[in-house]
Amino acid sequence: MFAARFISNGKGNEAQLRQAMKSYWQEYSPSIESMMLSQDATYLAENEQNEILSYLPNYSGKKVLELGAGIGRFTSKLATMAAHVTAVDFTQQYIDENQKQNQHLSNITFKCDDVTMLDFPAGSFDVVFSNWLFMYLSDEEVSTTFSKIYDWLTPGGYFFLRESCYHKSGNVKYTENPTLYRAPLDYLQMLRVSSRDKPGCYKIIRAKNILVYIQHNGNPNQLCFLVQQMENEESTPLKQHLESVFAINSFTALERVFGYNWCSTGGELSHRDFSARLGLRPGQRVLDVGCGTGGAATFMARHYGVHVHGVDLSSDMIFKAIERQGKLESRVKRRIQFEMSSIMEVDYEDGIYDVIYSKGTILYIKDKQELFKKFYRWLRPGGTLFIVDHCYTTSQLSPDLLNYIQNIRHQCLLTIESFVAQLKAAGFEDVKTQNLREDFIKYKEMELNFLTSTREAFIQEFSQNEFNKMFSGLSASNRWIKEGQFAWGAFTAHKRFREDLNNK
Repeated sequence: MFAARFISNGKGNEAQLRQAMKSYWQEYSPSIESMMLSQDATYLAENEQNEILSYLPNYSGKKVLELGAGIGRFTSKLATMAAHVTAVDFTQQYIDENQKQNQHLSNITFKCDDVTMLDFPAGSFDVVFSNWLFMYLSDEEVSTTFSKIYDWLTPGGYFFLRESCYHKSGNVKYTENPTLYRAPLDYLQMLRVSSRDKPGCYKIIRAKNILVYIQHNGNPNQLCFLVQQMENEESTPLKQHLESVFAINSFTALERVFGYNWCSTGGELSHRDFSARLGLRPGQRVLDVGCGTGGAATFMARHYGVHVHGVDLSSDMIFKAIERQGKLESRVKRRIQFEMSSIMEVDYEDGIYDVIYSKGTILYIKDKQELFKKFYRWLRPGGTLFIVDHCYTTSQLSPDLLNYIQNIRHQCLLTIESFVAQLKAAGFEDVKTQNLREDFIKYKEMELNFLTSTREAFIQEFSQNEFNKMFSGLSASNRWIKEGQFAWGAFTAHKRFREDLNNK
């Protein structure tokens, strides 16, 4: 499978790799600095700990398996809420230190064992937690362990893993480094493959880079993943469509037309206009819903000095955004965090964002009322919501447009009036709208001209079929909006400053 990649990179076979890992950890004394391989461990440890634990599902009263427990910097935290924690590490001196630090807690079982040799009865744990473990295993060992974890989980149980991706994060110098710095998509692929022969599947709930590392040293390559063991999900037409449109090859073709790092109408030109409407100020917090590969997030962080949390459903696009984030100038990449999740399935703290921005995303969400209520909660008092999206008009829609919306794009459009009504029903005030019809036509004609003028190069880079699909989509949408069949609507709304103002 994947293991040959590492063997060819001089990592050796699995037996050699396992011995190298053991020798690697045995040379370090059990301490926070050795666990984190960082001279900044004292600062990072507590902040990182709190952030990582905040991403876990509710484990109060649950049975937790902690893999790669080390000296127990997470063990004690987990045990304060869990019914029981089984803490496992393959280095005796580390598990001894863990037991020494946490022996006052009666709900922990300490176990020195190699995770690849572990075995537990099916359904033993509600949550499996690992922090910096699988980057020390070969690909085959990772996949095998993922498969076993699936069996160890209770139905609906959760598996959380955190790993260093792409490159190392610590600043401790060492002569040997057997760590395997994978790409995030490698872990997602192994999770999917490992559950193929199971009665259910691993559902990816969220994947994101860790903010403490981004802000402290500009490192966006610390990734965590939360997955759930569950019955197989039906692949809906919408899910199939989104997976197809936002796969790497497809969004690369979109970027060829809309511009590097942009995958929607108008690219950077349109976003320059939209961001100017937001009244952004340095230090504000922005939630970018449907952030794609990070064009808008990067633009706002660079030009306005805001902190942006970008969320998208596409793992391919998010991990490309994170890869590109690592190459940005330090002051910009420290202001951005990316997350792969369904905006309808996650929740954030009330009142933590100054601005929520979304372009070309809400049209895919059926229950807009529920989403707008979440937006309202997440905004601080006086905060701004800005959305740009396609809408129905009140005119009669042609059969080809109806087919495109319902059967090809699987969109859930509203009229501008219905959109406004839904925003107001969620609590928003001062709702303003604008039909950006002329802007849409201008951008679409620019994009069509660019596509046709670079036809040969586009076909050579992608395919004739991709060109035809792109040309057809751009031409049809331009025609439909010229005919007045749908609108490109911009919506600005605000959360009231005080909940009781309307009652005075």
